[in-house]
Amino acid sequence: MPTDLHLALQRHYAGEDGVIEAPVGGYVVDAFRGGVAYEIQTGNFAALRGKLAALAERGPVVLVYPVAQVKTIVRLDPETGEELSARRSPKRGRVTEVGRELLYLAEALRHGNLALEVVLTVERDLRQDDGQGSWRRQRVSLVGRELVEVVETHRFERPQDFLRMLPEGLAEPFTTAELAAAGKLTKALAGRLAYGLWKLGTLERVGKRGNSHLYQRVRPRGRKRRGPAR
Repeated sequence: MPTDLHLALQRHYAGEDGVIEAPVGGYVVDAFRGGVAYEIQTGNFAALRGKLAALAERGPVVLVYPVAQVKTIVRLDPETGEELSARRSPKRGRVTEVGRELLYLAEALRHGNLALEVVLTVERDLRQDDGQGSWRRQRVSLVGRELVEVVETHRFERPQDFLRMLPEGLAEPFTTAELAAAGKLTKALAGRLAYGLWKLGTLERVGKRGNSHLYQRVRPRGRKRRGPAR
Protein backbone atom coordinates (compact mmCIF):
# COMPACT_ATOMS: atom_id res chain seq x y z
CA MET A 1 0.00 0.00 0.00
CA PRO A 2 1.21 3.55 -0.67
CA THR A 3 2.66 5.31 2.36
CA ASP A 4 3.19 8.99 3.13
CA LEU A 5 6.20 9.97 1.04
CA HIS A 6 8.29 11.58 3.77
CA LEU A 7 7.71 8.80 6.30
CA ALA A 8 8.33 6.09 3.72
CA LEU A 9 11.67 7.62 2.78
CA GLN A 10 12.63 8.02 6.44
CA ARG A 11 12.08 4.30 6.94
CA HIS A 12 13.86 3.49 3.68
CA TYR A 13 17.04 5.34 4.68
CA ALA A 14 16.97 4.26 8.33
CA GLY A 15 16.72 0.61 7.31
CA GLU A 16 16.55 -2.04 9.99
CA ASP A 17 19.53 -0.83 12.01
CA GLY A 18 19.00 2.95 11.92
CA VAL A 19 16.56 5.33 13.59
CA ILE A 20 14.19 8.04 12.40
CA GLU A 21 13.78 11.47 14.03
CA ALA A 22 17.25 11.15 15.59
CA PRO A 23 18.98 13.91 17.61
CA VAL A 24 22.32 14.81 15.98
CA GLY A 25 24.49 17.80 16.89
CA GLY A 26 21.65 19.83 18.39
CA TYR A 27 19.28 19.07 15.51
CA VAL A 28 16.73 16.36 14.79
CA VAL A 29 17.46 14.58 11.50
CA ASP A 30 15.00 12.54 9.48
CA ALA A 31 17.08 9.36 9.67
CA PHE A 32 20.42 8.31 11.12
CA ARG A 33 22.20 5.14 10.13
CA GLY A 34 25.80 4.00 10.25
CA GLY A 35 27.05 7.41 11.35
CA VAL A 36 25.34 9.16 8.42
CA ALA A 37 22.57 11.75 8.88
CA TYR A 38 19.81 11.82 6.26
CA GLU A 39 17.63 14.87 5.63
CA ILE A 40 14.62 14.45 3.32
CA GLN A 41 13.41 17.60 1.62
CA THR A 42 10.45 17.72 -0.73
CA GLY A 43 10.52 21.50 -1.18
CA ASN A 44 12.85 24.49 -1.12
CA PHE A 45 16.42 23.98 0.14
CA ALA A 46 16.85 27.56 1.38
CA ALA A 47 15.49 26.83 4.86
CA LEU A 48 17.98 23.98 5.32
CA ARG A 49 21.19 25.85 4.52
CA GLY A 50 22.20 26.52 8.11
CA LYS A 51 21.24 23.05 9.33
CA LEU A 52 23.09 21.29 6.51
CA ALA A 53 26.24 23.35 7.01
CA ALA A 54 26.24 22.66 10.75
CA LEU A 55 25.63 18.93 10.31
CA ALA A 56 28.32 18.73 7.60
CA GLU A 57 30.83 20.23 10.04
CA ARG A 58 30.08 17.32 12.35
CA GLY A 59 30.05 14.37 9.94
CA PRO A 60 28.60 12.89 6.73
CA VAL A 61 25.16 14.10 5.64
CA VAL A 62 22.96 13.03 2.73
CA LEU A 63 20.24 15.38 1.52
CA VAL A 64 17.48 13.31 -0.10
CA TYR A 65 15.31 14.94 -2.75
CA PRO A 66 12.42 12.91 -4.22
CA VAL A 67 11.24 13.61 -7.76
CA ALA A 68 8.11 11.93 -9.09
CA GLN A 69 9.09 10.22 -12.33
CA VAL A 70 5.54 8.86 -12.55
CA LYS A 71 2.67 10.59 -10.77
CA THR A 72 -0.97 9.68 -10.35
CA ILE A 73 -3.19 12.60 -9.36
CA VAL A 74 -5.85 11.40 -6.93
CA ARG A 75 -8.90 13.55 -6.20
CA LEU A 76 -10.43 13.12 -2.73
CA ASP A 77 -13.80 14.13 -1.35
CA PRO A 78 -13.10 17.08 1.02
CA GLU A 79 -15.80 15.88 3.44
CA THR A 80 -15.19 12.13 3.64
CA GLY A 81 -11.67 11.67 2.22
CA GLU A 82 -13.10 9.13 -0.22
CA GLU A 83 -11.20 8.70 -3.47
CA LEU A 84 -13.29 10.20 -6.28
CA SER A 85 -10.96 9.81 -9.27
CA ALA A 86 -7.39 9.07 -10.29
CA ARG A 87 -5.50 9.98 -13.45
CA ARG A 88 -1.92 9.61 -14.59
CA SER A 89 -0.07 12.90 -15.02
CA PRO A 90 1.53 13.27 -18.48
CA LYS A 91 4.58 14.90 -16.89
CA ARG A 92 7.61 12.76 -16.09
CA GLY A 93 10.00 14.11 -13.48
CA ARG A 94 13.74 14.11 -14.16
CA VAL A 95 16.88 14.49 -12.07
CA THR A 96 17.45 17.96 -13.52
CA GLU A 97 14.48 19.28 -11.52
CA VAL A 98 16.81 19.63 -8.53
CA GLY A 99 18.61 22.31 -10.58
CA ARG A 100 16.14 24.83 -9.14
CA GLU A 101 17.69 24.36 -5.70
CA LEU A 102 21.43 23.95 -6.35
CA LEU A 103 22.33 27.54 -5.54
CA TYR A 104 21.32 26.93 -1.91
CA LEU A 105 23.82 24.07 -1.56
CA ALA A 106 26.98 25.89 -2.62
CA GLU A 107 28.17 26.77 0.88
CA ALA A 108 27.33 23.43 2.52
CA LEU A 109 28.91 21.41 -0.30
CA ARG A 110 32.25 23.09 0.31
CA HIS A 111 32.48 21.19 3.63
CA GLY A 112 33.00 17.95 1.72
CA ASN A 113 30.69 15.95 4.01
CA LEU A 114 27.44 16.72 2.19
CA ALA A 115 26.03 14.58 -0.60
CA LEU A 116 22.78 14.99 -2.50
CA GLU A 117 20.71 11.98 -3.51
CA VAL A 118 17.90 12.49 -6.00
CA VAL A 119 15.30 9.74 -5.71
CA LEU A 120 13.10 9.09 -8.74
CA THR A 121 9.78 7.71 -7.56
CA VAL A 122 6.33 6.54 -8.50
CA GLU A 123 3.92 8.64 -6.43
CA ARG A 124 0.28 9.37 -5.75
CA ASP A 125 -0.54 13.08 -5.45
CA LEU A 126 -3.54 13.54 -3.15
CA ARG A 127 -5.76 16.58 -3.78
CA GLN A 128 -9.13 17.85 -2.67
CA ASP A 129 -11.34 20.57 -4.10
CA ASP A 130 -11.88 22.64 -0.97
CA GLY A 131 -11.37 26.13 -2.40
CA GLN A 132 -8.33 26.74 -0.19
CA GLY A 133 -5.46 25.68 -2.44
CA SER A 134 -3.13 27.59 -4.72
CA TRP A 135 -4.59 29.61 -7.57
CA ARG A 136 -2.24 27.66 -9.86
CA ARG A 137 -4.26 24.54 -9.01
CA GLN A 138 -7.56 26.44 -9.24
CA ARG A 139 -7.87 26.51 -5.42
CA VAL A 140 -7.56 22.73 -5.17
CA SER A 141 -5.47 21.78 -2.11
CA LEU A 142 -2.55 19.38 -2.22
CA VAL A 143 -3.10 17.28 0.91
CA GLY A 144 -0.43 14.61 0.59
CA ARG A 145 2.12 12.68 -1.42
CA GLU A 146 2.29 8.91 -1.20
CA LEU A 147 5.23 6.74 -2.20
CA VAL A 148 4.37 3.76 -4.38
CA GLU A 149 7.86 2.78 -5.49
CA VAL A 150 11.48 3.95 -5.55
CA VAL A 151 12.58 3.65 -9.18
CA GLU A 152 16.24 4.68 -8.94
CA THR A 153 18.60 6.99 -7.08
CA HIS A 154 21.31 9.40 -8.29
CA ARG A 155 24.07 10.38 -5.85
CA PHE A 156 26.08 13.61 -6.18
CA GLU A 157 29.02 13.81 -3.78
CA ARG A 158 31.28 16.52 -5.24
CA PRO A 159 30.49 19.75 -7.07
CA GLN A 160 31.90 18.24 -10.28
CA ASP A 161 29.33 15.43 -10.09
CA PHE A 162 26.56 17.93 -10.83
CA LEU A 163 27.95 18.46 -14.32
CA ARG A 164 26.23 15.19 -15.19
CA MET A 165 23.04 17.25 -15.38
CA LEU A 166 24.28 18.96 -18.52
CA PRO A 167 22.91 17.29 -21.66
CA GLU A 168 25.23 15.33 -23.93
CA GLY A 169 26.31 17.19 -27.04
CA LEU A 170 25.88 20.64 -25.52
CA ALA A 171 28.43 22.87 -27.27
CA GLU A 172 30.50 25.21 -25.11
CA PRO A 173 30.32 28.00 -24.33
CA PHE A 174 26.54 28.04 -24.10
CA THR A 175 23.73 30.34 -23.04
CA THR A 176 20.87 29.27 -20.81
CA ALA A 177 18.59 29.32 -23.86
CA GLU A 178 20.90 26.82 -25.58
CA LEU A 179 20.99 24.71 -22.42
CA ALA A 180 17.18 24.74 -22.33
CA ALA A 181 16.94 23.61 -25.95
CA ALA A 182 19.56 20.88 -25.64
CA GLY A 183 18.19 19.51 -22.40
CA LYS A 184 14.49 20.02 -23.20
CA LEU A 185 14.16 22.19 -20.11
CA THR A 186 12.08 25.25 -19.45
CA LYS A 187 14.05 28.48 -19.75
CA ALA A 188 13.45 29.17 -16.05
CA LEU A 189 14.87 25.78 -15.00
CA ALA A 190 17.83 26.10 -17.37
CA GLY A 191 18.64 29.51 -15.90
CA ARG A 192 18.49 28.20 -12.33
CA LEU A 193 20.56 25.14 -13.22
CA ALA A 194 23.31 27.18 -14.90
CA TYR A 195 23.36 29.70 -12.06
CA GLY A 196 23.51 26.91 -9.49
CA LEU A 197 26.43 25.21 -11.25
CA TRP A 198 28.18 28.57 -11.41
CA LYS A 199 27.67 29.06 -7.68
CA LEU A 200 29.06 25.56 -7.09
CA GLY A 201 32.19 26.55 -9.03
CA THR A 202 31.76 23.96 -11.78
CA LEU A 203 30.79 26.45 -14.49
CA GLU A 204 32.41 29.77 -15.26
CA ARG A 205 31.16 32.77 -17.17
CA VAL A 206 33.32 33.55 -20.16
CA GLY A 207 31.56 36.49 -21.76
CA LYS A 208 28.20 37.29 -23.28
CA ARG A 209 26.26 36.58 -26.42
CA GLY A 210 23.94 39.53 -26.76
CA ASN A 211 22.46 40.04 -23.30
CA SER A 212 23.00 36.41 -22.24
CA HIS A 213 25.90 35.08 -20.17
CA LEU A 214 28.09 32.43 -21.78
CA TYR A 215 28.95 29.43 -19.60
CA GLN A 216 31.51 26.68 -19.88
CA ARG A 217 32.86 23.96 -17.61
CA VAL A 218 35.68 25.03 -15.31
CA ARG A 219 38.85 23.38 -16.56
CA PRO A 220 40.90 21.25 -14.13
CA ARG A 221 44.09 23.26 -14.72
CA GLY A 222 44.72 26.50 -12.86
CA ARG A 223 42.63 28.07 -10.17
CA LYS A 224 38.90 27.50 -10.38
CA ARG A 225 36.68 30.49 -10.23
CA ARG A 226 33.57 30.38 -8.08
CA GLY A 227 30.43 32.41 -8.04
CA PRO A 228 30.28 35.26 -5.55
CA ALA A 229 29.60 34.37 -1.93
CA ARG A 230 26.42 35.69 -0.37
